[in-house]
Amino acid sequence: MEVTTNSVLFAKRSSTAIKHLTYKDLVILHCLRGFCAFYVVVYHAKYVLWSGARDYLTAFPRATWNVVQYIAFALDMLSSAGYEMVIFFFVLSGFFIRYAQQRKTRTPTSFYINRIVRIYPPYLVSVLLAVGTLTFVARYVPGMLTTAGNHELNSALLQAWNELQHADIKSLIQVFGFLPSSNNVFIGYNIVHWSLLPEALFYLLVPLAFWHVRAYYGASLILYVVGIMIKIFHYDSNGLLDFLLVYNFYFAVGAALYDVVVRTAWLARFQLASGKLLLFMVLLLVCIILLMAILKLRVLSEVAAVLLAVLVTSALLAGRVPRHNMAVRLFHPVGIFSFSLYLYHFPLLVLCESVLVFNTGNLVNYIRYYWLAIPVVVLICYTLYWLTERVSINFFRNL
Repeated sequence: MEVTTNSVLFAKRSSTAIKHLTYKDLVILHCLRGFCAFYVVVYHAKYVLWSGARDYLTAFPRATWNVVQYIAFALDMLSSAGYEMVIFFFVLSGFFIRYAQQRKTRTPTSFYINRIVRIYPPYLVSVLLAVGTLTFVARYVPGMLTTAGNHELNSALLQAWNELQHADIKSLIQVFGFLPSSNNVFIGYNIVHWSLLPEALFYLLVPLAFWHVRAYYGASLILYVVGIMIKIFHYDSNGLLDFLLVYNFYFAVGAALYDVVVRTAWLARFQLASGKLLLFMVLLLVCIILLMAILKLRVLSEVAAVLLAVLVTSALLAGRVPRHNMAVRLFHPVGIFSFSLYLYHFPLLVLCESVLVFNTGNLVNYIRYYWLAIPVVVLICYTLYWLTERVSINFFRNL
């Protein structure tokens, strides 16, 4: 981690409270959005197009592996924390919403209209894409819709197809409310839609929460502690309760981080911190997240993801990573269309799987075709961004 001339200047600004941050200060954080979205794409590509770790280990016992197979499998496991990257994204979302509201305070009506315009057009396109993909698969590759075998994808697609054929007004309400069916399946089976409900509930809460923001932070912490205690006893999942007792806290952490950054010398402390120590902490948290994700210890992996989000966001804002860093330059453009990438990638991966199944006749593949699908899907999502989300944003800005 380096300290640039700009970062030194920023540190001087950070030695006392900052009144506000500018978009220029925050633009580097787009690389984090891009990384999170891309990571989720890789995570889902492995789920859709590969056999999965357990099936792979059954088919190819480790006793038969060579060095190359060990390295390849280790690379597969590096993308096991897709859920945790969504938690990371929640923290970023809270940070950016707090910044936006502080920069330009909107009335509740204005804020809600802004969020509706920003979210619904690309979201509804993603619903249509998922429905169209599922219909295509059911018609041309019906063998993918089955409960035979152990691949969760195929049984889930069958259930989603059965529900789609019986869609009614209730299904339409569920779509607009970001809600799954009673069987916890989203219409068209686009599983990324689960995260839109916590996001939408946070947006509903923002005008009231930011009115008395300290009370909001305190209540969020208390509810989260209660949620953790309840989670230990395996309470039944509920969208509203999950938000109030778990996910809201992650948004609140992001919003609180913004306040800490602009009101204290937080970034100055990051300037003075050892670069080796910061790098060690990042790598340690990444290892913890991966291990906890593989072991499915979500409470611990979520906390680690939040800590990683706070640490990396602070380090970037403090200038500890230069803007010409290769990773920053690589993921920053992806961050621009990260919402479209996130919304559209899953049905596109299912389409890639349908092509693979059609040509091979195999529902389960042990060859890592998913690495071939990733660049194709990212490119298509980028194209769809310009055809949908960007058009929507420009249209409503002109209005």
